[in-house]
Amino acid sequence: MAIPSVRVKISGELACFTRPESKVERVSYPLITPSAARNILDAICWRPEMRWVVTSISVLKPIRYISVLRNEVQSKLSPALVKKWMADPEKYEPLAAGAGANTEGTPRNSVLLRDVAYIVEALPLVFNTNGDNTPAKYVAMMQRRVSKGQCYHRPALGCREFAASFSPPLDDDNPQLINEDYGRMVYDIAFLPEGNRATFFTAKLENGVMDTRPEIVLEDEARRQEVLQCSYKR
Repeated sequence: MAIPSVRVKISGELACFTRPESKVERVSYPLITPSAARNILDAICWRPEMRWVVTSISVLKPIRYISVLRNEVQSKLSPALVKKWMADPEKYEPLAAGAGANTEGTPRNSVLLRDVAYIVEALPLVFNTNGDNTPAKYVAMMQRRVSKGQCYHRPALGCREFAASFSPPLDDDNPQLINEDYGRMVYDIAFLPEGNRATFFTAKLENGVMDTRPEIVLEDEARRQEVLQCSYKR
């Protein structure tokens, strides 16, 4: 019996799926990564006894870039400073991230994606199938939450400041006719006792659709199971 799947439309004004080799100056991949897509699905519907496996990503809009210069702070507000401000707000200046360390921030250039839209198809991998814990249960749960616009926290397109909108796909949502080989892309990160380890795959768009089925794009069986079983900080 085939495992049921879900399809979710994800869109936003800006996105940044950072290449690991770009270091300080952020440069985005040309499209969303499987791990970023999974994180968006988790933000909508997450359960500890299962995980979403992204099987395909469809690109609905042309791939366009925009370069943005942003000031990034280098420190967080300390709890002690917040407590002092709460005790006597008039005595201290308004609080801001970076206060007391680097209030000006560090100018950094980012190469972002603009006006993005994708259809993410995924299936549930259920770890505990006791009782009514069936894949169909979680598919129905996801579909219900997407149709109502419900989520545990607002999903983001790579960075928290780039909020993602989600909805059921429409009949006229067709992928772009793009055929391109984008080379190595991050598939997911496994959180292991000995340290975090990233797994890569060869990203290809065929008629605007990227195949992300782990049994197809991840040849190493050990790494495939590692990603499927250890992609969360439990």
